[in-house]
Amino acid sequence: MHEPSQSTGYEKARKISNNNISMERFKYNKKTNYCAVGRVSNRDGWKGKGKDSMGTGFMIDDHTFLTNSHVVEDSSEKKTKPKHVKLQLKRDGKKIPYEFQATKITKVPSYDIAVVNTKENMRKKANAKPLKLASDKKIKNLKYRNKLYSVGYPKLSGDNTKPYKYHLCYLQHSSNQSELMTKDFFRSGNSGSPIINNGGEVFALRTYGYNLDGNATDKYGKAELAGGESIQGKPKKTIRNHME
Repeated sequence: MHEPSQSTGYEKARKISNNNISMERFKYNKKTNYCAVGRVSNRDGWKGKGKDSMGTGFMIDDHTFLTNSHVVEDSSEKKTKPKHVKLQLKRDGKKIPYEFQATKITKVPSYDIAVVNTKENMRKKANAKPLKLASDKKIKNLKYRNKLYSVGYPKLSGDNTKPYKYHLCYLQHSSNQSELMTKDFFRSGNSGSPIINNGGEVFALRTYGYNLDGNATDKYGKAELAGGESIQGKPKKTIRNHME
């Protein structure tokens, strides 16, 4: 995040009480939109080959899921090979009911977004309905303090295998319009999780925050300033061109 977005975003975030956002343990059920959300495992990520670098991802069609590019990069920040990446849909601790192998990874130019394809039909096997992408108009019309939602896999007390549900607040678009800035209990592991409205439409991917471990002492961390990559405009076109 760069100025002036950082300062203006902070001023808006500090005016909203931390009590107006939330993070709570989540349990999957058949009726929830969040059946499309899972844990992304990368066995050749920033931790090194063979180790479980991770993030969050979500289905957008039968054979495609989205996550952040940095979730599916190797230790040199280059795109890792698909054979190292899996989406663990509906994972809850040691319980991994569905796991899908990546077959192709496409990074969206200039955005921290990756489109990942699978051979298996995720909807059919996992009985999970893909999330829809919100229209550009809806994304552009977001208002300060609008409520948004997510499910992700934060690292808490050393564990990043359990899903949590989030209520977050929209603050503003970044000055270059590529990011949605939010007030959000964003923690390590949430990268790539969807930012959605109450209708289950995706506005952005949660990407960064100033309080990754929950113990920040600086003003940005205390205000729970965070943000994510917007899917409006150019990235949406790239995403759609690589859906299978």
